[in-house]
Amino acid sequence: MPDTHTLVNEFVIKLKKRKIEGSQATARQTAELLRSVISQQRIPYTNQAGALIDAINAVGEQLISANHVELAVGNIVRRVLHIIREEDLSLATAAIAGLNLSGVSDDEDDDERDHPVLSAAAVAAAARSTLRPPSLQTLLEDMPDPAAVPQTSSSGGDSDGKSKSADKSSRSRKLKHDVIEAVNELIQDIATCHEQIAEQAVEHIHQKKQYHGVAEDMSRKLQRM
Repeated sequence: MPDTHTLVNEFVIKLKKRKIEGSQATARQTAELLRSVISQQRIPYTNQAGALIDAINAVGEQLISANHVELAVGNIVRRVLHIIREEDLSLATAAIAGLNLSGVSDDEDDDERDHPVLSAAAVAAAARSTLRPPSLQTLLEDMPDPAAVPQTSSSGGDSDGKSKSADKSSRSRKLKHDVIEAVNELIQDIATCHEQIAEQAVEHIHQKKQYHGVAEDMSRKLQRM
């Protein structure tokens, strides 16, 4: 599969030479290109949504400047940016709700002193690690220092590091997956919107013909009077 730079350059040339006819085709191909950009974009562990937004903004500026007349390009770029922010907010909201539930569970565990401290801390850490979303990475950096929790061996620390690394990778895949799925839905909407408009247009044209028919009958009657 060609890299992002090659795909963008090829599409920019098509826009400049106006080889793409119609707003629907332009919108669909723009959305497909941005989907490829998102799919191939490497995102960091922190500010993942920001990295995707920067990548789409950079590509969008090139596409819009290639053809200022075709408004569909800018509309799709703005729509994809909205999708990224929307999916990031959705993940953040779900994670905050999960953290609140985890906090309630931690309070209940504090009342039960019969359990070992290490076991309770390990369970709480595992719960928090599972619920961490991409957009809350900076927030979760302010959580209590894990060094305060006793460790039985160095191998346990290594396993914790591997678990955190796997968790971060999972969160980045989750955001990218959700954004790509939403862009796929956008592409599907672009493909079907003209069909829906065409179906409704038939009804409107039919009603318009009836209206003109009545008007013509009234006109003839008035002329006879």
